[in-house]
Amino acid sequence: MALLIVRAMGSWKRQLHLLHRWLGIGIGLLVLLWFGSGIVMMYVPYPALTEQERMAWLAPLNVEQVEVSAWNAWQATGQPGIPDVVKLNSVAGRPAYHFMAEGRWRSVWADTGTVLQMTDDIARSSAASAAPGARTLAVDTVDLDQWTFGSVKMHRPLYRVEADDAAGSVLYVSGRTGELVRDTTRSERAWNWAGSVIHWIYFTPLRTYGQPWRQVVMWTSAAAFVLVMLGMVLGIQRLRLRKRYAGGRRSPYRGWQAWHHWLGLGAGTLTLTWLFSGWLSVTPFDWLSSPGITAQDRLAFAGGPLTRDDLSVSPAHVGRVHVDLLELEWRRIDGKLYFSALDRTSRSLLDANSGAVLPAIPQEVLLHALRATRPETPLLAAEIITSADNYYYSHHTERAFPVLRVQFQSADQTTLYADPAQGKLVEYADRNSQWNRWLFNGLHQLDFAAVVRARPVWDVMVASLCVLGAMLSVTGLVLGWRRLKTRSRK
Repeated sequence: MALLIVRAMGSWKRQLHLLHRWLGIGIGLLVLLWFGSGIVMMYVPYPALTEQERMAWLAPLNVEQVEVSAWNAWQATGQPGIPDVVKLNSVAGRPAYHFMAEGRWRSVWADTGTVLQMTDDIARSSAASAAPGARTLAVDTVDLDQWTFGSVKMHRPLYRVEADDAAGSVLYVSGRTGELVRDTTRSERAWNWAGSVIHWIYFTPLRTYGQPWRQVVMWTSAAAFVLVMLGMVLGIQRLRLRKRYAGGRRSPYRGWQAWHHWLGLGAGTLTLTWLFSGWLSVTPFDWLSSPGITAQDRLAFAGGPLTRDDLSVSPAHVGRVHVDLLELEWRRIDGKLYFSALDRTSRSLLDANSGAVLPAIPQEVLLHALRATRPETPLLAAEIITSADNYYYSHHTERAFPVLRVQFQSADQTTLYADPAQGKLVEYADRNSQWNRWLFNGLHQLDFAAVVRARPVWDVMVASLCVLGAMLSVTGLVLGWRRLKTRSRK
């Protein structure tokens, strides 16, 4: 019986060794690339058009040119009901209304009331400010390419504008509104191939189809997790702290095998947490999924949808108060209309009647708007916070303060945050998102506390740990390559 048990244990260990070896050969290179691309992503994010870039590149809005109300412009689209979002800015030197309804943008010239029809010339005009050194702007249309995943999908088809400037800019203009919606440079695109494209497996043929891409990310990270977990089990099993191996060694291995053994014991736990949190990033099996701020939340906070009266308000008086105006957005808060105004330096909230800048929405108004999102649920707490908490904080991007935080007495521990200066919902947390904050953001980005997130502490810590993980992967790849060469000779 004892002999049978020993043989069974030996067979079990051998099977684990074989599984660890072949998983490493099959997926070890991807794990190495994840570590390297993670370092790149610390400094070069996936392309996006930021608010600061819009403030620099948007053309000035001359409201004196506006001859048509937002309501009449909306009627020109032929769509029923009322739009969810209304904006007014300048496109190709002319004021234009932009309406969001049912997930699609539609635009109408504000000086004539005719529907905006996109042309190559409009695309060039919108892109020109982002490539001031360009002599030529070549235009073509695309529905999707490597740099147009994410929020710009509602602007398709896109006008792709290639500039011959020093930065090698490729710019994307909405085929629906004529606005610049994404910018990229030669350097940014090159680094993203080594960063986000590899890290997220963001290759166009795969990413075009959301669910297959999600499955690939989920199962490759799961396989990598099993690979490292097996390595940890085997590494601990072969470690001897008391009854040592010949020569007093704690590890039976030498050379590359010894490096792999010790690096696995040293960096294995961290690697496991990174792979596990990466697996969580695609909410496998809808575990820890959270609705976030929903359209219903925004509608309740607004006190109902925009009305015909709201869209009939003329913005002419705003232009007389704000000479550097770039964009106006119609915004309802607790049943009252305001304008959100963008200029060259900031975004501010305006009284829709007078055009005066409002320092903040009164706390009682904001609280009433927040309570409307959960009218049947009692409040647990409501307070103005002036610094970060565990779920509303800055991770290398600035967050607005102060904000009103409201916690509801709900089973899912819903918490909403609203910005008084902008009059909008800015964050949502519930039990699942709180768990996800620690298990993903905490483990994957190592942002457990402000002192850890502070730069350059965070940079040094994360980059150093990524290098250790990369070294572990390299040693495993060397051993796997040697094994394949040995088999090929047989």
